[in-house]
Amino acid sequence: MSKQLIRKKMQENLSRLDYDSYILYSEQIKINFLQEISTLNFQTIGLTISSFPEVDTEGLIKELWSMGKTVVVPKCSPKSRVMTFYHIESYDQLETVYMNLREPNPNITRAISSDAIELLIVPGIVYNKSGYRIGYGGGYYDRFLSTYLGLTMSLAFDMQVNDEVVREQFDLPVDRIITESATIPCYEYRKKDDCN
Repeated sequence: MSKQLIRKKMQENLSRLDYDSYILYSEQIKINFLQEISTLNFQTIGLTISSFPEVDTEGLIKELWSMGKTVVVPKCSPKSRVMTFYHIESYDQLETVYMNLREPNPNITRAISSDAIELLIVPGIVYNKSGYRIGYGGGYYDRFLSTYLGLTMSLAFDMQVNDEVVREQFDLPVDRIITESATIPCYEYRKKDDCN
């Protein structure tokens, strides 16, 4: 099955997720994520401002602020397809841009270099257990990941982890996927793939 077809099929499945389940699963993913990073000494964490039916990041961002973490979120340039991350300390520092996305307002926030981001939460629509993903089709994260050296994780609902995702030549995997029921150590699955 092609990437486009897998993406479309998963978008349809996600659109049928009822709101109560969405809230419940997102809360459990937040708990699992915070438990996962509790032993990791990361200060600067990059992630997107989600919109339904993506895993909710709003509650997570507030929790990270309460822990004294530095939260950085991306601003995308549609012309160059490049992302720049900005440090935000309040939702008042966001603006609504194309496609109703919320991004940092660069006039009232500070840009952060990619090498300052210790942990990057990478969005996607579908993943396999080895960490390879199908994104939203813009290519922003693929470009960013090609030079990013820090740890990567993704937040996903169980239904988004699917063995139909096939690795393509230039795909870059995430290190871990956090779902409502599990933390998937993708690097371990890649070791198994390499041995087969």
